[in-house]
Amino acid sequence: MRTDSKIVEALIRRTRELLDAPKDSLPFAEDPDANALINDLENYPHAFVLASIMDRQIKAERAWSIPYKIGKRLGSFEIDDLSSFSLEQIQRAMAEPESLHRFPSIMGENFYLGIKRIQ
Repeated sequence: MRTDSKIVEALIRRTRELLDAPKDSLPFAEDPDANALINDLENYPHAFVLASIMDRQIKAERAWSIPYKIGKRLGSFEIDDLSSFSLEQIQRAMAEPESLHRFPSIMGENFYLGIKRIQ
């Protein structure tokens, strides 16, 4: 067998091992529950996208916890439920009882528009 064929086989074998290996959870936020939501790409892929949108001009750990906190404030993080909320409801959830972002109004609008785009 040629050397390059052995290399290709080894690379394929290693790729399969990596793809079949359990996936590690990445620590985006300081809150374990927020991390669990962000890392649950199978059930909540929109959490990762919406957290990415929130990551502006605040500490990353704070931004990446916003989807979890919004879900708690609104009672659900299912995309169909999120899409049923108005812009005003999303902005209120972003701002009250304490602001989740440095710019709650505009980031609430960005969150809302992200939901609508995903939906």
